[in-house]
Amino acid sequence: MKLSKTTKLVTVFLSLFVILVVTYYTLEIVARNYVSSAYDETVSLTGARLSDEFYSSVSRAATWKSVSGYSSQFDFEIYNTGKSNLSNWIVEIDLPSDATLENYWGSEAVYDSERQCVLLRPTYYNNIIYSGENIAFGIIVNSNEVFTPTEIGIKGYKISSEMTDIAKQVILILLMVWFIVFVGLLVTRVNVRNYKERQRNDVKIILQSMNTFINFIDAKDPYTRGHSRRVAMYAAEIAKRMGLSEDEIQNIYYAGLLHDAGKISVPDAVLNKPGKLSDEERKLIQNHTVAGGKMLLQLSSLRGVRETALYHHERYDGTGYPDGLKGDIIPLYARIVGVADSYDAMSSNRVYRRHLNKDEIIEEIQKGSGTQFDPSIVKYMVDMINDGYVNVVKMETAEADENHERFHLTEDDIPGVYMGFQQ
Repeated sequence: MKLSKTTKLVTVFLSLFVILVVTYYTLEIVARNYVSSAYDETVSLTGARLSDEFYSSVSRAATWKSVSGYSSQFDFEIYNTGKSNLSNWIVEIDLPSDATLENYWGSEAVYDSERQCVLLRPTYYNNIIYSGENIAFGIIVNSNEVFTPTEIGIKGYKISSEMTDIAKQVILILLMVWFIVFVGLLVTRVNVRNYKERQRNDVKIILQSMNTFINFIDAKDPYTRGHSRRVAMYAAEIAKRMGLSEDEIQNIYYAGLLHDAGKISVPDAVLNKPGKLSDEERKLIQNHTVAGGKMLLQLSSLRGVRETALYHHERYDGTGYPDGLKGDIIPLYARIVGVADSYDAMSSNRVYRRHLNKDEIIEEIQKGSGTQFDPSIVKYMVDMINDGYVNVVKMETAEADENHERFHLTEDDIPGVYMGFQQ
């Protein structure tokens, strides 16, 4: 089942959404599961020990005399030198029994009169003290005597920054992979669209060339109108049944269309002569293979087309023309078209005879197996006669004869679609 482009795009975006959501919740789970422990330590303000994960400093920014005593401004900084982040921290600062809290900043502060201390909690923007970073806050305290805090208590929850960093790296890697894939899909889609457009233009050029050649050939030999297209259809079906690739099937189809291109060089009087041909006239007829090879010499973009026009009258036993090639030395396309061409000749009325019936044709083709035709190809042609495929082709081209405009090839005839039936 082929998905539409819209379905594919929706699938890509849904996949991205799922990846991001799963990764987000994975990070949350990792963060919650890797809380090392509750942290509750007293930290000296006179100098940090090397073992401290957190240390703090304090400076007296100003002191002034007031009616009730001395007011002092203290500026604090807490440094996180460990590998873990500290979340939901609380700082406890002991104060003298006569001290009162006048002001604070950089945190939320509450004076606990029972414990005679100030409790400072984070605001919305500094809830976490990240590894390698610090926070700053300050208070103004009034007391009867000037004093300086010597230690503070720090509480909170340590979160392993290593694990959260790993999770973040996973997210970044996934995003980079998605970005590369997404850009790759976009570039590929653009390239494919451009390629298909070029391919359509190429097919149009090929069709125009094919129709021109076929019209010339039909004008030269009206008794075989539709012959080239029938041979092309037979040859393509043989190639398909042989299991050849789609590209080869298409090329064989083109080769079948142009196999008689050299007949343009044969005089009308000779080509349409109802009686027996003289030796000289027979040579002129046979020379259409060489003439076709010369005409198609520059058509190298369609592999095998020129060789088919040149060698489709070679015989498997080496007695054919123009070069007397034998067996598998004869190009495969020419061997396939040779069988298809002979069948259509026997099944069509000619100026000098009536067509043969089904049994007579099968007898003639089987008689020529190994001498005129490649035995491995004969069986496919006989099967096509027996299963009625050839009759479908004849009906298709017969309708084209009745309405000449329909006889012209369209794009549906070329890229793997023959007679309106998808492969």
